[in-house]
Amino acid sequence: GFPDLDTLFRVGRGQSQNACGCGTGSAASDMTKWFNTNYHYIVPEFSSNDTFNVSWPQLFEEVNEALQAGHDVKPVLLGPISYLYLGKEVEEGFDRLTLLPRLLTAYQAILSKLAKQGVQWVQIDEPILALELEPRWQEAFKLAYQVIRGDVKLLLTTYFDSVLDTLDKIVELPVDGLHVDISAAPAQLETIVNRLPSDWVLSAGVINGRNVWRADLSAILARLQP
Repeated sequence: GFPDLDTLFRVGRGQSQNACGCGTGSAASDMTKWFNTNYHYIVPEFSSNDTFNVSWPQLFEEVNEALQAGHDVKPVLLGPISYLYLGKEVEEGFDRLTLLPRLLTAYQAILSKLAKQGVQWVQIDEPILALELEPRWQEAFKLAYQVIRGDVKLLLTTYFDSVLDTLDKIVELPVDGLHVDISAAPAQLETIVNRLPSDWVLSAGVINGRNVWRADLSAILARLQP
């Protein structure tokens, strides 16, 4: 069901024994850095009996509001493989990647709902594609995107580093476009342009969001021109 405010606070801050009246209390979930940034995220915790449901309507409400205001809307989701990879198991002898089929059912529901709302494109972030991944995680991408492929176009999005090491896997995925971080890894651009499927859209991240100085737009444009 819909998570209440108390549940959200317990995930982030925990709850003392006295406050909950349950005799045990609950510990807060771990927090860790979001890749090489100074931002942090709450680490998802997984166990073998987990199920996944779409119970938070905020995304759909905000999409509807933006559409009614006349905007072209491109919702952004953290991809299923990165979501599992960036979490942790809370029981021994269990591999969180085995939850993927159940998780994909929730992603299918989200994307189907967005399609019915009239969304054309969804940006789906898989930042772990820039990491050195074990083969089992690399193989999981193909299964996942074959399953969630539906009526909306998918812009597979990576950032923080080069994806050349996983490019062979990326170009086989049933998506409609790729976003890469050219600010962090400019040398990858030429190879990606030459390897990208002809019917894909290429999106290039060229502005360093952590740089306080004004970007040289002329130099950036010159670098992007063929």
